Amino acid sequence: MRACIQCRAPIKHEIWSCAACGWQPMSQDGLVCMAPAMLADHDGYHEPLFEEYEKLEATHFWFVHRRRLILDVLQSHFPTLRSFMDIGCGTAENLKAIEQRFPHARICGGEASLQALASARNKSNAQFIQMDARALPFTAAFDVIGAFDVIEHVDDDKRVLAEMYRACRAGGGLILTVPQHPSLWSHLDDAAKHKRRYTYSELLGKVRAAGFQPVYATSFMSLLLPAMALSRLQQRLKPPKDAVDDGFRIGTTLNRIFGGICAAERQLILAGLRFSLGGSLLVAARKPS
Repeated sequence: MRACIQCRAPIKHEIWSCAACGWQPMSQDGLVCMAPAMLADHDGYHEPLFEEYEKLEATHFWFVHRRRLILDVLQSHFPTLRSFMDIGCGTAENLKAIEQRFPHARICGGEASLQALASARNKSNAQFIQMDARALPFTAAFDVIGAFDVIEHVDDDKRVLAEMYRACRAGGGLILTVPQHPSLWSHLDDAAKHKRRYTYSELLGKVRAAGFQPVYATSFMSLLLPAMALSRLQQRLKPPKDAVDDGFRIGTTLNRIFGGICAAERQLILAGLRFSLGGSLLVAARKPS
């Protein structure tokens, strides 16, 4: 159900306005804007990175690997999902893939950046809302809620998880990806305005504290962890010229090689192997019925 972000009263009609307190969001460029204060400041995320990442997301080995794992986990743990919300959906490359895998599901994408949402609308038929992840305009509205490399950008990640819990239906679920291992902190983390990289126990602890029950967890980018650690060491000695140079802008041949290694890692994960070490961490959890 839709909910007022001011007083939490339910909104039972199609128009975004609260009968209880009179709140009504503004609109811009044909999009409902729940968080106008964030239009200029997306909690530290740089607009130019959206443009750069959009060029990379379709083919870069890291984005492709993460997207495939997300789809695998959704198919395995939430095969009958009828509604899904992507918090911090960016330019909707992940949403597009989820929409294709679950064509009958109601899909919603939330994002602070209108620039990212303008691109997202060209890729997906999902409902898109400009919003703040710390104040979701929904209560018990979605079967599954996802946030893919999002909560590390927010100082109060516990609040975001609490909001996701409120917006998730009883018996529904949560799926997260985050950067792992504080020791891997690099120039890219600084440029992307990350607040933290997570440890395995830290993320699972915060998911449980929000009320969810973890049902699945694995690290990924595990087979490439030695190369990643070496790259981080080199970056500390000689910082790259810009954020995208920090491990993302690579040649076609190297991208193909790393993609093959990631494909092998995915097969190991599909076979039941769970990694505890890796550049990133994926967690799925359920909200008790």
